[in-house]
Amino acid sequence: MKINAPSFGLAAAATCCVMYSAFALILKYWPAQTLKFIGTIHMLPKLDYIKSFIKVTPQAIVMGIVTHTAIAFLIFCFIAIIYNQIESIFKK
Repeated sequence: MKINAPSFGLAAAATCCVMYSAFALILKYWPAQTLKFIGTIHMLPKLDYIKSFIKVTPQAIVMGIVTHTAIAFLIFCFIAIIYNQIESIFKK
């Protein structure tokens, strides 16, 4: 089965954009609860100490969305291209 690389990359980029936006807004409005939740999930020590160092600005959110979306698109396009190449090798 051949994967359409640009479509696969676009789907991954859209998913990454939505997830990053949601997590950035949650971190912006509820930083203490978010850090406590992340610490609980990953069994980390208390992350409340770094709360004062985290500055979530609108510029940081937009820049993160743009960069993560572009990188996700590129990575998943390359994954689809590599998959298609490997499939064509073994299909013969």
